[in-house]
Order: sequence, then C-alpha cells, then structure tokens
Amino acid sequence: MINVSRLYCGIENSSDDFRYRFDIGKGPILVYNCTNKCNQNCLHCYSKTGLTGQLDTTQAKELLRQLAEIKCAVVLFSGGEPLERADLFELLDFSHKLGLRTVLSTNGSLIDSQIAKKIADTGISYVGISIDGNQKTHDKFRRTKDSFTKVVDAVKFCKDAGLKTGLRFTITNLNFNQIRDVFSLVAKLNIQRICFYHLISAGSAAKNNLKCTIEQTRQALNDILDCAKQYAVKGITEVLTVGNHADGPFVLNRLKQENSPLFEKSLNLLQKFGGNKIGVKIFAIDAVGSVHPDQFWQNFSLGNVTKTKLDDILKNSLNIFKNKTIFAPDRCKKCNWLKICGTNARFCSLCHSREGGNPKSNLSAEALAKVEWLLEPDCYLNDEEMSITGVSNAEFTRQDAKA
Repeated sequence: MINVSRLYCGIENSSDDFRYRFDIGKGPILVYNCTNKCNQNCLHCYSKTGLTGQLDTTQAKELLRQLAEIKCAVVLFSGGEPLERADLFELLDFSHKLGLRTVLSTNGSLIDSQIAKKIADTGISYVGISIDGNQKTHDKFRRTKDSFTKVVDAVKFCKDAGLKTGLRFTITNLNFNQIRDVFSLVAKLNIQRICFYHLISAGSAAKNNLKCTIEQTRQALNDILDCAKQYAVKGITEVLTVGNHADGPFVLNRLKQENSPLFEKSLNLLQKFGGNKIGVKIFAIDAVGSVHPDQFWQNFSLGNVTKTKLDDILKNSLNIFKNKTIFAPDRCKKCNWLKICGTNARFCSLCHSREGGNPKSNLSAEALAKVEWLLEPDCYLNDEEMSITGVSNAEFTRQDAKA
C-alpha cells in the first residue's frame, strides 16, 4: 500500500503507523474473506463463486483470538459481501474487544441507517465502500440496478453514525479515465479517504479481460497524483494505492522531476518500508479457514486454521516468500528501485512448479528456482524511470543475502 498523500503531498495521517513506523511491534495484516455469499455479481470480482461453507461463529472467534495472539496489526473483514454473514456484528464486536484494529470492506448496498448504527456500535475503526466510477460505469460493473445510488446513501448513513468512511476503487481498462470523477464524488461526500486498487487478474477479472495497458495505468497514476494535490485543500488527505509496488518509484520520479523537497524524505520512507509484503506482512484467510499469501491467491493454500494453529502455519510457510526477489525477472533485477518495490512477483497462475505439484513451505533453494514467478500486475515503469544499472544476477544475489 502506497500512501500518495504522505509521499507526494507530505500529509501525515494516523494510518501511517502501519506503514512507516517500525518500532511498534505489530504483526501482519489479515484480510478475512469471511463469506463467499454476495448479493452482487461484479465483473472484476476475484473471489471464487459457487463455493459453500464458512467458519462457524465459534471457529471464527477462535481465529480472531489467534490473530490477537500474533499481534495482528489490522483485520479486514471482506467477502463476498461480509454483511451477508448473520453473525457479522457479533464477530466485529468480538474482534474489537480483543484489541484488534478492525475494518470492514463492503459494497454498501445493504447499509441503511440502522445497519450503519449497528456497525458503529461494534467499535470498528473504518468502513471502506467500493465504487467503480460514475453512475453508469458503477452499475455496469456491479450488474445491479441502482447500486451507485446505494453507495452514496451508504456513505451518508455511515458518516451520520460517526464511522470513519472511505471509498475503494479498482482500476480497470473500463474506468481508468474516471479517476477525476471519483475524486469529485469523494469531495462532494465530504470524506477524506480514497483507496485505488490495481486490478489483479483473478476470478472474474481474468475472464472478463479488464487489465489496463501500460499507457492506461500511467494515465490513472498521473491523474491520482494530480488530484491528490488538487483535492488535499478540499479535505481529501488520505489517498492510497494498492497492489502494484511500482507506484512507489513512480511517485519518486514525479517528485524528482518537480524538484520537490519531499523527494529525500519519501525515498527514505520507501527504503525503510521495503516494498512488497505479500506473504510476509500481509496474508488472507478465506471463508472455510484456508490461509493464503494474500486474498487473490485463493488457489494456493498454506494450511487451514481448523487443522493447524495459525501461528504454526505462518512460521512454517511464509518464509518461502521472504526472498522472492531473487527469482524476479531480469528486468526487475536491473532496476534501481528493486529494494523499494520488491517486485509484483507471484507464483504462476496455477501455483504449480514446472515439475508439477503445489509449492510447499519447505522448498529448498533449488526447488524454488524451478517455480515459475510472474509479475502480476505488470510493471509500468519505462527504462529511464527504472534507472537501469545492469547489476548481474550473481551480484544481485549477493546484495540480497547481505540485506
């Protein structure tokens, strides 16, 4: 997650503690896809459809207890649509009472004034509501009539209930040119946070061919940076991007071109943060309790919390992701920003090694070398922005070992 407001505009906010403070002893962030049920049928949904079953209330509470034990920094309830879970308010309340920073990701369509008050009564920290562009585009994506109007109403209900509320926007080739429209909407709704997600080609998103071209991604990022500065004076002070770690270097290049005094400070923050934390500082758990490196890797499980204690799963499994930059594409290894970005490297789409079989947590270095790593999403930086230095693979490996 890249905080554009902090890096590009110099605006600090409370959520920076989870990105740029390194002395607070927090554990990883969890995305809990607590149900597969959903009342919408979105073009870009990454979740598996048609799946049944979920952790029952007792099992879900035990999961939350284990998250508290590992000092989970944030637990984000997502789905499907989490409000389809009958016990959601009980779980949100329980999570908050455990001391977990608890947030909710929702499509907003089920929120009225009473639901907003029930959410607020659980003590959660934040509600993120999905938006996909202007009214026509949003309703097309959601394939649900009047869904845009329901988002606007949901934001108002949540604000009236005293909830910190923001919007979540996934960048696709059908809405990349509506960034400015969304900023205008956020300003009209008088909320301070908007989070832009790069599309991950998984689930329906892959089937519907929604990936942006490099040119479209660059236009979206330039619009985000322009609007972040333009709308900061209108109260939009928390603009973030998620899912493509090239965004950090992109911001730095803009700052350098503009001779901004923020360049050195932002460079230092990104160097300390270290880029891609998938499978290391962020992971996901699906409705039935299977653990994944993040919410988009639902076809690759590290274990299941109904069979193995979560702490043991993480200790025994997530180490396979710590050195993934060693297996980055050659172009990444030549990039001046590799340590800042960490690549968007993922296992191949089927999560199988070339010799067959699922990668295991105890893979040797030799076995890991046989696993196919791909960039998802694609890097959009050009050669000049990457400041190619021509570091050899062998030298890179030595540098990585020292780091």
